[in-house]
Amino acid sequence: MKNLDYRKYCLIIVSLVLVFTLPSIGQTNITGGDVSGTWLTAGSPYYIQGEITIPNSETLTIEPGINIIFLGHYKFNVQGRLLAIGTLQDSIYFTAENTNEGWHGIRFNNTPGTNDTSKIIYCSFKYGNANTGSGLDRCGGAILISRFDNVLLSNCLFDSNKQSGSGWSPPEASPAIYIYYASPIIRNSTFTNNVGSKGSAVGCITCPNAIISNNIFLNNSGAFGAIAIVSNSNGIISDNIISNNTATWGGGGILIDNYLTGGSSSPRLENNIITYNQSPIGGGIWCYFNANPVLINNTIAYNSANSGGGIYCESNSNPIFINNILYGNSASAGNQVYLVENASEPIFEYCDIQGGKEEFGGNGSGVNYTGRYENDIDSDPLFLNATSDDFQLTDYSPCIGAGTDSIEIAAVWYRVPLFGIGGNPRPSPAESVPDIGACENLLGSHLVGVSRELNSPKEFTLHQNYPNPFNPSTKIKYSVPQTSQVHIKVFDVLGNEIETLVNEEKPTGSYELKWNASKLSSGIYFYQLKAGEFLQTRKMILMK
Repeated sequence: MKNLDYRKYCLIIVSLVLVFTLPSIGQTNITGGDVSGTWLTAGSPYYIQGEITIPNSETLTIEPGINIIFLGHYKFNVQGRLLAIGTLQDSIYFTAENTNEGWHGIRFNNTPGTNDTSKIIYCSFKYGNANTGSGLDRCGGAILISRFDNVLLSNCLFDSNKQSGSGWSPPEASPAIYIYYASPIIRNSTFTNNVGSKGSAVGCITCPNAIISNNIFLNNSGAFGAIAIVSNSNGIISDNIISNNTATWGGGGILIDNYLTGGSSSPRLENNIITYNQSPIGGGIWCYFNANPVLINNTIAYNSANSGGGIYCESNSNPIFINNILYGNSASAGNQVYLVENASEPIFEYCDIQGGKEEFGGNGSGVNYTGRYENDIDSDPLFLNATSDDFQLTDYSPCIGAGTDSIEIAAVWYRVPLFGIGGNPRPSPAESVPDIGACENLLGSHLVGVSRELNSPKEFTLHQNYPNPFNPSTKIKYSVPQTSQVHIKVFDVLGNEIETLVNEEKPTGSYELKWNASKLSSGIYFYQLKAGEFLQTRKMILMK
């Protein structure tokens, strides 16, 4: 596995590897049937001994720090409202006693729309397994959301969930989350090691306004990519890291498809970093059958496939690319772009495409490609450290200031996102031109043969560490506007202090330190700067 170095990506909340064992305060046995009220931390762990249901118009509240252990392959049906809201220090854990058999996930199946929003926050889902029955029963190993919009999922971990099934009505897919005729919000979460027959992590089937943002998709596998957008689905896919996923059919990172319904999907993909995914076709993205996504400021790099290492377009698919980087992808045909036929005519504006349109592959390439290809460049984007998978732009990158802030295409105006992945304003500085790619550099234009000077800091600042994720060392920069007693400490996800990095008086200036975590296990850690009344905390991922 390659290391993923994204300094600007600071919104990851949960651990990639669940290694905690929570102390048992008490024990509560839940037999099958209706549940509501409040599950108290003092009653943890909760042993689920049959299929349970929250009835319509009723609410179950689960307090932080609770372990919920399913003793069989049971469903957790939600017809009312679920409030499973943990905290950073005290997550809620859903798991199975028999990890091979698993449990049958949380199921929002035709939940009445009159119920208030269910909130699932700071929760861990392991060993969900949708492998019995047919249709929707074989969809969503950890969570199924069908015909119910009012679901918020945030700051969660989906690890080692499964799904299996060969049916197509509906497509039996998605081991982590399956969304069917619904538009939930999924954000700030991590998806890793999930395995499915179709759709390796999250599947959206007829989802008009779903939001999937600020997540990590890592080491998932299935017939399709980490995210599958299917059958008249739109919504927003933004600020995600999608890396090292494997598809056995197509779309190693993302699949966008309308074959089953014959409609058209036009999701908006913004600020995503899509790297090192693998698939026979469309290593990064597969656009199939009237797939017309709008892609703005994405970095699509070092994916691999037999055809279309970066992008594979087929059956009248006409995506729009604005301010994207397509670089370092590899394939036997069409390293960056593969066009199956003349009917697929993607638009490229202000993109950096290695090899240019002259190296597109497929029957739709060459003289058969008559799509709009304007203001594009073919240059090494000069990532900060591509060998360590850090896809920020160096100060000398030709992608700095080479994008556009807005453009009209077919009488529709498209505007770039206001921030790059990780939070830097776009453009930066405000009066300049946006960069190409997911990361926004702080320069208005790239440097040529000069050094960038740093001014004296005007405020306390704790920068995102880089590389991030890292193995085993990372650098942390911080700024001090006046002489101050500075404390920088590292904590684990349970709030335990791991190490003090700085405990001394510092004069005005900008500083950088290096932290080596070789003695620690993989997971999420937090580093905190305290100086007087100033307090700031950031998150980092150690991945070994």
